[in-house]
Amino acid sequence: MKICRHIKKEWAASGYSFSYSAAVFSLSISSFARAFAVLGMIGCAACVGIAPGPDASEAPKAFYTVTAEIALSRHEARVAALEYAAAAETGNDVGLLRRATEVTAQCLQPSLTVGVATRWIHVDPTAVDAHRAAARASLELHKIEQSAAHYRVVLKSSPRGTDAEFAALEHELAATDNVYGARQVADRIAVYFPASQAALRMQAFTALRADDPAAAVRTFEAALAAPSGISGEASRGKAAPVESSAGEPSLSGASPGEPSVEAVRRELTQGLWRARILAGDADEPLVQAKQLLEREDTAENRLNYALVLLAAQQNSAARAQLTMLTHQPESQAIALRLLGLVEFQEGKLDDASARFAELVTTGKFLDDALYYLGMIAERHDDTERALRLYAQVQTGENAVPALLRAATILRTHGAAPASDELLDQLVQEEPQRVPEILAARARIYADTGDMPKAITVLDQGELQYPDSVELRYAMASMAEEQGKIAIALRELKAVTVLRPADPAALNAYGYTLADNNRQLNVARKLIEQAYAAAPKSAAIMDSLGWVLFRQGHSDQALVYLNAAYTDDRGGDIAAHLGEVLWRLGRRADAERIWSEASRTAANSHLLKATRLRLRASN
Repeated sequence: MKICRHIKKEWAASGYSFSYSAAVFSLSISSFARAFAVLGMIGCAACVGIAPGPDASEAPKAFYTVTAEIALSRHEARVAALEYAAAAETGNDVGLLRRATEVTAQCLQPSLTVGVATRWIHVDPTAVDAHRAAARASLELHKIEQSAAHYRVVLKSSPRGTDAEFAALEHELAATDNVYGARQVADRIAVYFPASQAALRMQAFTALRADDPAAAVRTFEAALAAPSGISGEASRGKAAPVESSAGEPSLSGASPGEPSVEAVRRELTQGLWRARILAGDADEPLVQAKQLLEREDTAENRLNYALVLLAAQQNSAARAQLTMLTHQPESQAIALRLLGLVEFQEGKLDDASARFAELVTTGKFLDDALYYLGMIAERHDDTERALRLYAQVQTGENAVPALLRAATILRTHGAAPASDELLDQLVQEEPQRVPEILAARARIYADTGDMPKAITVLDQGELQYPDSVELRYAMASMAEEQGKIAIALRELKAVTVLRPADPAALNAYGYTLADNNRQLNVARKLIEQAYAAAPKSAAIMDSLGWVLFRQGHSDQALVYLNAAYTDDRGGDIAAHLGEVLWRLGRRADAERIWSEASRTAANSHLLKATRLRLRASN
């Protein structure tokens, strides 16, 4: 768990919907296992959600492609991908190469996808879709130069035009879990298109998401100074609509069709304000956002001002603005959602519950509201209500976490078979998130005392998804928990070899070394490399503070740990900060931090263990 805490993760919304019946979760836990088998949960008809070819008569007739399609129908993703990769290895049929690329990508085998796409490009160097597939797979593998080079070909050669491809790429990079890789790819592309406002915009937003707001400030300013437009250069095809990459709610945006120059500048300006605040320069953006609201008192400007206040951690003032927005029909739902999220994060569960309950009555953001109401019910130990609420989370980024929480509740309350069947079904329903689900499944088994079963899940997962860094992190975490530190470090070092420029990998390896008092100079160097790339990552600041503490530099450690806790009041960071304060003789301050964090991170094992250990040593 400590390792996983030190890995940056951005969850992208799932495009898959769930068909689980709410009636399933209305049953009592004691009767759940008996009733589960007859509840008719909907299954998936193809291998982890991948349909066979459109028409068997059109499929290649060779044996290996037939066996691959059979593997697809049997849910054997790795087998299907390997068969198609073998078929494509010396093939010249563009149709076969396209299908092989599609199957390997959808089966989450990026190494195979790169190989197949490379063969496709060899056969047809002008195949834009081949370059696009190679670019995406290379990004998954954190092969930044290769990814950027392929994306460059797509941007310059696509029949859709450079403008449309920039808009699509910005959306892709905003959705990827690999936020640091996305930032590095955007940096390379900006070099290829130095006069492009679209490239600068993409570079700025990816830097902001990758915890480098100072770099984002510079690039937002450059984008605002660049000629208005998308590509900033002659491009083919129609201009594409501007899509938000800010990751913030919005009441309006560019209209469909031709992009609005005013909308582009407005979003760039708002991004610049947030970047400046996160970089430590809050005064002027706050004044400018307030002045804009005073000149034009619109719901959009009030929402933007509230978001700027939240970025500056002026939550009380932000709540006041959001409360005003709840009285306006067009902004009520967005405001209630934000208020609920803020109050939930502050540990004000009753207030948050009231916000989310009211949000349900609006009929908007239902999945968010139901998920957080389920979380609140669970924290109040009302597991029956939590199950019913989780069952109603049908789509969006919280659908998988909701059902994982449901599976956890079932297993911890004696319904292990029902929990396992729910997890099995979830694997079929969410094919693009299988490694995440397997890692969570292993965690559920480990937390309920079945470590051998957890290791088996991860072993099998790594065989099926050998490129999954998430499964390797999970395996390292399990090894560390069993005291097998050498195995944990071997796993993490292997990730850094594969991804030497990935701040998340450097940080995870460095932190684990430091936490176990191993090679502290090496650990510090690794973490400092990560910090240089992502100086506002709370996880990385926490690691840097921790390794400094381990080296005996408590006063220096305190600076980084305080900064980390300011940005993320999680249990692990609170445990570290409290321990440093305790060792410096500031025990009352340590107790205050721990008590504060326990309201929002009551389940943090590290927080509990640290408090008990240090109190016992008193």
